[in-house]
Amino acid sequence: MQQYILLKKLNIQNANAIAGLTYGFPAITNFLGFAHALSRKLPESLAVKLGGVAVISHKSIVHARQPKGWGDYVFALTRNPLTQQSTTAPINEEGRMNMQISLLIELEGLTAGDRGTEQALIQQVLHIIPTMRLAGGQITELDRCEVLNDELTQQKALRRLMPGFVLLDRSHYLETHFATLKSSQQDASFFDAWCDFAKLKYQATPIEDQQSEDAQVITEQDQDHDDGVKMKATWDYLPKPESGYLVPIAAGYYAISELYPAGEVDNVRDKNVPVAFAETAYSVGEWQSVHRLKEINAGIWRYTYQHPWYLAKTQSITAPIVEPDIALESDVVFDPDFL
Repeated sequence: MQQYILLKKLNIQNANAIAGLTYGFPAITNFLGFAHALSRKLPESLAVKLGGVAVISHKSIVHARQPKGWGDYVFALTRNPLTQQSTTAPINEEGRMNMQISLLIELEGLTAGDRGTEQALIQQVLHIIPTMRLAGGQITELDRCEVLNDELTQQKALRRLMPGFVLLDRSHYLETHFATLKSSQQDASFFDAWCDFAKLKYQATPIEDQQSEDAQVITEQDQDHDDGVKMKATWDYLPKPESGYLVPIAAGYYAISELYPAGEVDNVRDKNVPVAFAETAYSVGEWQSVHRLKEINAGIWRYTYQHPWYLAKTQSITAPIVEPDIALESDVVFDPDFL
């Protein structure tokens, strides 16, 4: 039976809130990278390895403000360090956030009933985690760490994680909506379909009753004249293609170059492995209350690799993510053997 490590209520400050074209929560690759880094730091004597991750969010606060007290929010930036003239330097926007999350991480190699190794593993995890970062943020507190090695313990752990929301992969929604969009718009792309899950859309419907109190005045421009034709219309909200708390997410990478032999590319992280350049791939995710998660395995994100895609998916997802032309994060070193 699959075993898991529960990291309950990790408090993180100043985590990265921007992931490519999305913001509000770190990319799922941040959490898989955290589990991988933790696995590498564990002593070899334990003979265990960590795998996929389920992410449960309890609280999240983006560092944002309204400059005028109303209207659009902007990120609250520190703009450090100062220039030599003691003025604030122009910088790229860096969105930060505080969050409280719980992680359920796959555990491999632990013999069931080996209490000595189990306790040693927990002690090592509690010792290592305060020295690590998650999504660029500092880990300030961990409520509990425990090993879940049977079905009853796992079900009880899920109940103890309420209230919380688990992030699930819904990339099959993207594929279905793209097929529908393509049937009516021949030039539609996966990016158009993805935007329908990300944008807030309204549609004006002209009405014949010009005295309606709910109607608003809109202007229809005439192609042959500069003056517009005024008419009354109602603005109706256009729902997303599927129901649920759906959000755009960064779900992995798409290789945009050939795989170069080890040592051929300068200034890479590890010159002992082959590398390729990659861009961010985007998908659709859904936040669901954790009580709807019937088993932990259904919420576990795992890496899948089939050139040129390097993606994080959950168990039930088999659809492709997005076309390469919408992956806009360039100059990322992609190392298929590193993770």
